[in-house]
Amino acid sequence: LTAPEEQIRALLDKNQHTRVVVTGGGEEEELLGVVHVIDLLQQQLHGEPLNLRALVRQPLVFPEALPLLSALEQFRNARTHFAFVVDEFGSVEGLVTLSDVMETIAGNLPNEVDEIDARHDIQKNADGSWTANGHMPLEDLVQFVPLPLDEKREYHTIAGLLMEYLQRIPQPGEEVQVGDYMIKTLQVESHRVQKVQLIPLRGEDEMDFEV
Repeated sequence: LTAPEEQIRALLDKNQHTRVVVTGGGEEEELLGVVHVIDLLQQQLHGEPLNLRALVRQPLVFPEALPLLSALEQFRNARTHFAFVVDEFGSVEGLVTLSDVMETIAGNLPNEVDEIDARHDIQKNADGSWTANGHMPLEDLVQFVPLPLDEKREYHTIAGLLMEYLQRIPQPGEEVQVGDYMIKTLQVESHRVQKVQLIPLRGEDEMDFEV
């Protein structure tokens, strides 16, 4: 917060995230909160001088032993997507987002070592749709299905994408349109999205495969 304006602008220019953490600038680098990049943009568009202090939002603070479902409930009640995690002495251990919590609950990783590798668990159906593992990384999915992906996204799997759109854990049968595909949740077990179906809304020859 005490850094020269030129240094702050240089850091923002290299920033690849939608939020930035603001510290007090002292020896202990006290975490003051977060600033949304969109708020900074609006400040500049209105011709106002750069003022991080005016834009700082105080996030939630979670004890490191807080259960995931309790964290999810607090995120929903507070209508915020960002929290500091502190230890028993009040020291900040790290940061966590709503997407982190939802993706972990839904199961970003398989339960057992011998389960099918989600990166390759996808099959094309006779009707042109695809059936895929909900834990499949999006970077692997787009090798088969040309979905538009946000480079600044804070989720990494199909399950995370669905929860970002719905802001909750999907239910079987629910559908979300992403680009030229309808993604239908087929199977959910213990809050984990196990199977989804990706249904093309146009013929393959009409689609642009650039992602």
